[in-house]
Amino acid sequence: MITQIIGSFFLILFLAGCDVTEKPVLDSSGLGLEERVAVMNKIIEPLSEVPSEILDAHYIETRIGDGKADLFAGLGPSDFLFYALIKVPIEDANKWSQNLKEPYNGVKDFSSPEGDKKWWLAKEKFMELRLYETKTYFGRYNGWMAIDDANGLIYVHTYTQ
Repeated sequence: MITQIIGSFFLILFLAGCDVTEKPVLDSSGLGLEERVAVMNKIIEPLSEVPSEILDAHYIETRIGDGKADLFAGLGPSDFLFYALIKVPIEDANKWSQNLKEPYNGVKDFSSPEGDKKWWLAKEKFMELRLYETKTYFGRYNGWMAIDDANGLIYVHTYTQ
């Protein structure tokens, strides 16, 4: 009986300490065009040459968990979800997919950010686009880039786990 009470007590403490809410750590909403483009260039440039001019960018990165290995604050490191839309000149869109492979780890499922992001693509549009890996430009193996050559739009989803 006492072991059940102690076990229940620790389970309650563990569940109370788990933080599964998503917290934005990078968000383009409220930023001007020049700042959005500058941030996107800063994300890509340490990893690769930016293949073309970026006309506009929208993005959000959220963190799940608080990254503390503390029983009362949550266990383990944080995970991150990143979503971006990059607008480039239509004639340059195909430059972004040159020499890219298919997504690593077989990641091909549709995903969308929390909340209403008017800039994000609909699942129907996603199904029409070819997917590429994200490691080259964004440094993560998990995720995909969906390139809409006809409209000069590049959709990016990456995540850690």
